[in-house]
Amino acid sequence: MIAVIADDLTGAAELAGIGLNYHLETEINTVVDPDTKAELLIIATDTRSLPAEEAKQVITDITRQLLQLNPSLIFKKIDSVLRGHVLEEVGSQLAASGLQRALIVPGNPLHGKTIVDGVYYYQDKPVHLSNYANDPGFPVTTSDVKQMLRANGSVQLLKQHQELPQTGIIVGEVAEETDFDRWVEKLDNQTLVAGAAGLFNSLLNYLKPATSNVGHPGKEFTAPRLFVLGSTFNKDNYTITNGRLNNIPVLYLPAEVIFSDNMPVAIAEKYVQQVVTALKEQGGCIIAIHPDATSQKSVEPAVLTNKMGFLVNRIHQQITLHQLLIEGGATATAILQHMHITKLTPVKQIAPGVICTGVPGNNQLYVTLKPGSYQWPAAVWQPTN
Repeated sequence: MIAVIADDLTGAAELAGIGLNYHLETEINTVVDPDTKAELLIIATDTRSLPAEEAKQVITDITRQLLQLNPSLIFKKIDSVLRGHVLEEVGSQLAASGLQRALIVPGNPLHGKTIVDGVYYYQDKPVHLSNYANDPGFPVTTSDVKQMLRANGSVQLLKQHQELPQTGIIVGEVAEETDFDRWVEKLDNQTLVAGAAGLFNSLLNYLKPATSNVGHPGKEFTAPRLFVLGSTFNKDNYTITNGRLNNIPVLYLPAEVIFSDNMPVAIAEKYVQQVVTALKEQGGCIIAIHPDATSQKSVEPAVLTNKMGFLVNRIHQQITLHQLLIEGGATATAILQHMHITKLTPVKQIAPGVICTGVPGNNQLYVTLKPGSYQWPAAVWQPTN
């Protein structure tokens, strides 16, 4: 078994999609199930949304629990742009594993994310000049990799041709997709490996794990379907005309819900009923936060995602959803927590990073997950049956 510790849910789903490509029996879980039969077990921790000390403890505990399952390796999934508590989490996993060194290879050249001469680039420009600078939790304010990691000098930054030192935490540069293969070839069983989707794909290709060859049949999706646009990353990229996006009605969260200290029950319930009506009458609905809503007044991200989770659960209690499509890892985690869903099984990779999953024990609902920085593929907007 190969195990993965992911710092957010959409990142976990992205690796699950890669597991599907290798025909691995794959499971996404929020806890370590000692009785799992998965060939690829991905634990979504949501540690990116936690304070650093709490995140470190979660990683330590999860690592120790996974070691009891004797996996062939434990991969650390991090954000490709190094948002979150990357060094703290890798250090905790390294200590709990008893390994000698860790290799972190971030980036994703397929999406224009590269590291050259210690500088992180996005679409050939320093990453701090991109929309990643507007991330509400971890705004990217520099393109210097060591500064992005908040490293204190103990981290070594290496180029692709350099050999790995015997101990310590190393960050590998990556300018093109084949660089991942060069880093993977340097690994041994005393190295903790951490990175994003590109590195994980190269790692699986190198290992060529024995697979179950279990097929995942195609799925004809039906209405009602609910989109939840919880990320702020693509807020300016959606073209909404007459209150509709790709002919699906958009209902923005009321300002009273966004900014109130306590959920205003009457306003929230009125909003829920509006969404339910749209789902019943038109087969689909999009819930989102208006781009201008938080431009003048900020709100704690965790508070907002929790409110999203509450509202989606109330909607699902009023109408049986067949498709739930969620943008943003923290939003997805909050929603599934409110819906008491702890386990997902990948069904289909709609596009790289956009993964449709099933809910064990529920043959009605399919949950599609997408990182906030990725685009929705055209296929998700097609009319349903």
